Amino acid sequence: MELKEAIKTRRSVRKFQGQPVAREVLEPILNDALWAPSNANKQQWQVIAVAGKKRDDLVKVMHQCKQYLKLKLEDDFPDKPHIVESTLKYFDDFGGAPVLVLVYIPQPKEPDWQNASEYERLAYVFERRTNTEGAAALAYNVTLLAHEAGLATCWMTGPTYVDQEVSKYLGLEGQELICILALGYPDQTPTAPPRKGQPISYLGF
Repeated sequence: MELKEAIKTRRSVRKFQGQPVAREVLEPILNDALWAPSNANKQQWQVIAVAGKKRDDLVKVMHQCKQYLKLKLEDDFPDKPHIVESTLKYFDDFGGAPVLVLVYIPQPKEPDWQNASEYERLAYVFERRTNTEGAAALAYNVTLLAHEAGLATCWMTGPTYVDQEVSKYLGLEGQELICILALGYPDQTPTAPPRKGQPISYLGF
């Protein structure tokens, strides 16, 4: 599969087969995804793959995000209650995805905003933003590599509403949850959503 084809045919899948994903299938995908770009090549990220009973227990923890997600969805789709309902239903079990891949970054020490220098304030924002960008690049690599391997993913940020509870369950401290990827063998083939407009400008050509 060529890269252009992978980019254009990858879909967010919300219904998965019950077939488990073997570690020997998942491991090269995650290892290759680590070749993502990052600020000064610091590679400030951590990836955690969860399956089996640990996955089931984690789903119960993340299920708490629905109370916050419902409000967000109702705000985003005030005239489309069916979208709100179907999205919330997905968060009951993440479409049966057998694997959840969590992507974390280290939480930089927050400055004393009242007494910090301008540089200290900007440095905090810069560090957090660039770490997030690197982690997002890594996560996108996972979606493309999984697609190439015949798997599917769904990029989720809803569970970040309860990131403290998730991190506590995993025994993580000083880390910030960026996203979670539901991963498994697809049980649906979503159609391609249209691209919105042409948000590209060319200057000096």
